[in-house]
Amino acid sequence: MATRTPTAATARRPRRAAAEEDPLERFDFQRDSLGYALRRAQVRAYELFFEMLGEMDLSPARLTALSLIATQPDINQAALARHLNIAGPSVLKLVDALEGAGLVCRLDVAGDRRRYALALTATGRSRMEQLRERLAVYEAKLAEGLSAAERAQLLALLEKVGR
Repeated sequence: MATRTPTAATARRPRRAAAEEDPLERFDFQRDSLGYALRRAQVRAYELFFEMLGEMDLSPARLTALSLIATQPDINQAALARHLNIAGPSVLKLVDALEGAGLVCRLDVAGDRRRYALALTATGRSRMEQLRERLAVYEAKLAEGLSAAERAQLLALLEKVGR
C-alpha cells in the first residue's frame, strides 16, 4: 500500500474540525449587510431605469428634479438643491442641462432681481406625460417579485432608513 506524501500546499494548510468556522468568514461584510443589499438594489433599479427609459436622455437625478419643479410652483435653484441634497454647483449644472434640453426655464421673481423661479416648459410638460406612463411600467417591473403589501412595506422601511 502506497502512502501519500503531502504536497507543499496541503502541508501548509491547517486541518479544520468539521464544526469549526471559517476564520475568513469574519471578513464577509456583504452577508447580512443592509448597506450592501441597498446598493445591490440601487444598481438593479438603475440598470432597469436606463434599460427602459434610457432613450429619453434623463438620469434618475434629472427625473427627480423635473418632478420637483413640476409639483412645486415657483421653486428656486436653492430650494431644489436642498430637496435633492446636492451642492449649489451641482444643481446649477443640473438646471443648465434641463434648460439646455428645453425642459425647464428660469422665470424672474417679481420684486427680487437676483432670484428666479424654475418652471417646466411646454416641452417639459409633454415629456413628463410620457414619463408618467413609462415610469408606471418601470415601477411595476421593478416590483414584480413583490406583493402590493410587500411593496408598501418596503417603501415605508426605506423611508425610515432614509431619514
